[in-house]
Amino acid sequence: MELERLLKGLNVLESNVENNCEIHEIRINSKEVKEGDIFVCMEGENGDGNDYLDSVSVPFVAVTAKKPQNPDIKYVLVDNARLAYAKLCENFFMNPSNYLKIIAVVGTNGKTSTAHYLSSVLTFAGIKCGLIGTEGHYIDGEKVGQSLTTPDPYELNSLLFRMRAKGCGVVISEVSAHAIYLEKLGDIKADLAILTNITQDHLDYFKDFANYCGVKMSYFTKEHIRKAIINVDDESGRILLRRLEEENLPAVSYGLYNPADCFAVNVREDTVGISFVANLNDEIVDCKSRLFGEFNVYNLLAVLAAAYELGIDGETLSRAVRKIKTVKGRFSVLRNDKGTIIIDFAHTPDGLKQLLSTARTLTKSRLITVFGCGGERDSQKRKLMGEVASVYSDSIIITSDNPRGENPQDIIRDIEAGVNIKDTKSIVDRIEAVRFALSEMEEGDTLVIAGKGNEGYLEIRGRKIPYNDFDVVERYGQLR
Repeated sequence: MELERLLKGLNVLESNVENNCEIHEIRINSKEVKEGDIFVCMEGENGDGNDYLDSVSVPFVAVTAKKPQNPDIKYVLVDNARLAYAKLCENFFMNPSNYLKIIAVVGTNGKTSTAHYLSSVLTFAGIKCGLIGTEGHYIDGEKVGQSLTTPDPYELNSLLFRMRAKGCGVVISEVSAHAIYLEKLGDIKADLAILTNITQDHLDYFKDFANYCGVKMSYFTKEHIRKAIINVDDESGRILLRRLEEENLPAVSYGLYNPADCFAVNVREDTVGISFVANLNDEIVDCKSRLFGEFNVYNLLAVLAAAYELGIDGETLSRAVRKIKTVKGRFSVLRNDKGTIIIDFAHTPDGLKQLLSTARTLTKSRLITVFGCGGERDSQKRKLMGEVASVYSDSIIITSDNPRGENPQDIIRDIEAGVNIKDTKSIVDRIEAVRFALSEMEEGDTLVIAGKGNEGYLEIRGRKIPYNDFDVVERYGQLR
């Protein structure tokens, strides 16, 4: 592709390259650069691409925010290399987002479930969908890969290109706080952007909640989205909605306890799932689902509001909700002869609270909780999660959850500082912890295994060791 086409829309400050120069590929790793490639010099916490310019021995073009000192280097000077990288990738794949309806799902908890439920509803309504998120990337229901929640701009635009080529009309993408902060989405504009909630997470990276919250909310501008769907039972959601009204950015609100455009009444839960009546801007939709928990009522309201905005009628929505299946590792319910086993991804204080409060309502006898916290991440939440577990659990087993480079015992001690019930045990080995918890179950008990969901590894000292909670439960749980 000609350089001129690749640079379209970029704020180029200076260049010593001919516009008709032919570019073969876009790279961000100097070791991968081949003749005729663009090398985008990214600046990050662990290095600066500009420091590696002289190590590239083949003819290439540098895209950088720092003018190279070496006069022999061909370069394009830009004001923001990260944003330039995103835009270059969009142009390289012929701006596929312009031909798709993009639905972004933003929030601390509920992104994955909401995205998958919405994909299920739209597919039921006959709309071919792409899905990008934590549990993998899908084209019309077929898994085509798995990476970060919101992929690198090159992979993201490559996926969008493939989705367009396969005939998808809508793409649903989870959008993480890191993706927003690192400007991974570039000029990709969401037709609808859902805010599920904002609660404490990732403070190791964003330092404090105000900064983390501000990053999430910064996505909701006319630059990035066309219309918002906001949970107004979340405090940050209410603040955001008021701001959007002042800025005349269209928004639809949803909730259970505050005035909203889309809301639910007659919410009920039993052993087979949840049911409620949804009011979608005065269209009434009767909803029955095999899902559990109030948190899933919120997820479904977000889905209904988005689908309704896309023109799907109430009767179709009612039938579609009945067909939704849980995402594996998101409140997945298994059973053995003693009771119920629930595996869930909850790894934040609020996520654990929602999980355990719902599990409590399904428990006839004791609630046993197995969980840990990740290493080299937000250490402030560890004590809080110990406190939350103590409120709802009769028995707690603290264990490892991706300790990374930290000593697992140190992480466990941080959690123990918040635990205030006597029936508590700490077992570093997660397999042994789950096996022990299963052996402790008695008739009518519920066992919750939290933190990893369907993840297939434990990250320990730079290595990803194969591990899955479902596999351990299947081995030791005597499932029926």
